[in-house]
Amino acid sequence: VREDHEALEAQVGALKAVLGIDASMEDRRATLNRFIRVIGPDLELHLRKEEEILFPALQKLEGQEAGAIALLKEQHHELRAALKHLAHLGCQCVDREKFDWEEVAQTGQKFVDLLEDHEKKEEDLLIRALGKALKPQELMTLARQFKTIDWKFRGEGL
Repeated sequence: VREDHEALEAQVGALKAVLGIDASMEDRRATLNRFIRVIGPDLELHLRKEEEILFPALQKLEGQEAGAIALLKEQHHELRAALKHLAHLGCQCVDREKFDWEEVAQTGQKFVDLLEDHEKKEEDLLIRALGKALKPQELMTLARQFKTIDWKFRGEGL
């Protein structure tokens, strides 16, 4: 999970750079579209790992609040929606006259803020709870499950 977070953080750094560049609209749009093509599949894979492996593991632990998992799931929905909206705003099919960089920047910043908040909550809620509650062999099982989803996801061509 931490490796995924580090990779996503690096990609978010690229988005922050895109949002701050002083370039032509075409260059901004092209850079934004490259960012979306790179982060889209990586983010989806990361979210699937959490939904299919981490959340069920956390639900099995006694004393864990279902509300925390529900919050993280809602953030997944919001992350997917924000990235989809950002992709729509930067899409080449959108009328070039209607390309609104301010809206792109606001949506991009919303995505960045949401992802950073989500990762912090995961670190606090999921990783610490699982790390304390599970035995090393159980953690290894989770890691193998992560790899299985990774291979399956890559096989789907997403």
